[in-house]
Amino acid sequence: MNDKALNIKIPKELYDMLKKEAEKKRISLAALVRMICSEYFDK
Repeated sequence: MNDKALNIKIPKELYDMLKKEAEKKRISLAALVRMICSEYFDK
């Protein structure tokens, strides 16, 4: 697989919400963002 890295800046409030959700699901922040993107593009 030819994976790519993405480095972005987001507001602290959004970061905190994502981090909290990732902790709730017991997954990494990166895994949560990948899941969100996959769901977005599957619809």
